Amino acid sequence: MSKGKLVELRQLEYFLVVAQEGNVTRAAKRLYTAQPSLSRQIQKLEDELGAPLFDRSKRGMRLTAVGETFLQYVERGFGQFEAGRQAVRDLLGPDHGHIRMAFLPAVGSDLLPEALAAFRGRYPDVQFTLRQSTTLETLRWLLAGEVELCIATALPYGRAEAALASTPLLVEELYAALPPDHRCAAQDKLDLRELASDPFVLVGGGSGLRKVIEAACQQVGFLPHVAVEGADLATVRGLVAAGLGVSLLPGLALHEWGRLRPVIVPLRSAPTWTVEAVWHAERYLPAATRAFRDFLQEYIAAHPPGPSEPDRTRSA
Repeated sequence: MSKGKLVELRQLEYFLVVAQEGNVTRAAKRLYTAQPSLSRQIQKLEDELGAPLFDRSKRGMRLTAVGETFLQYVERGFGQFEAGRQAVRDLLGPDHGHIRMAFLPAVGSDLLPEALAAFRGRYPDVQFTLRQSTTLETLRWLLAGEVELCIATALPYGRAEAALASTPLLVEELYAALPPDHRCAAQDKLDLRELASDPFVLVGGGSGLRKVIEAACQQVGFLPHVAVEGADLATVRGLVAAGLGVSLLPGLALHEWGRLRPVIVPLRSAPTWTVEAVWHAERYLPAATRAFRDFLQEYIAAHPPGPSEPDRTRSA
């Protein structure tokens, strides 16, 4: 860097956006600035660093090896700046925060909306950005910094290796869900290994619950043959009722019923699944997010969603 010259924050922001977009025109549009001005600032930054940051071609702007190295530090610096700005906001308390959260579809129908309504009654000015997907996808968002809190089944994914911290919100036993004409439908209880020869209906890959079910089956000596995949637990429940296979369902999935109903049978030595609040252990967690995490734990403990006696009705 030339003696006496300082890199401006604006230049770093311009560099970051051009690196993300790979194109000066798109970057200028995103930054609401003129393209020539943006190009001059990038050139000025390169002059001050004494090395080219981009390879320029008709296809766009591609980072050089120097640019890729510099980008890591710029991203880290902006991340720390944002964390510091959030920390200053937090001095005012959790009343005016913004919570970015991802959650499982299984908690999105009743459990989470009820807790959100209660929390917003206490903190009406807190804003939420919510995303819904599988456990694996929500954890990817968390690691990428796109969300700050996940409601997920993270236990099967080795969260300790990824510097993630968690606290359990809900632990539920799993029940066997059977078609009404299944050979075990009249039993009061059954062993999981009795379903070893049956086709299974499970949620798609990336689901923490699916990993729990597969591990439970392996523990008693078989791998489930997955005949059909459903997008969510309501779909799985309906497909089981239609006779396409068997499944294991948590109590959380036994609240809403359609016209077709599977038979629910308790399992001996039933496996359990755990719904957790998960956050990144090495990143700053804003006060509003901490407040909601703690509130959610208290709310679920006071309002457990577990089923009453499982519905054994064969048809609606």
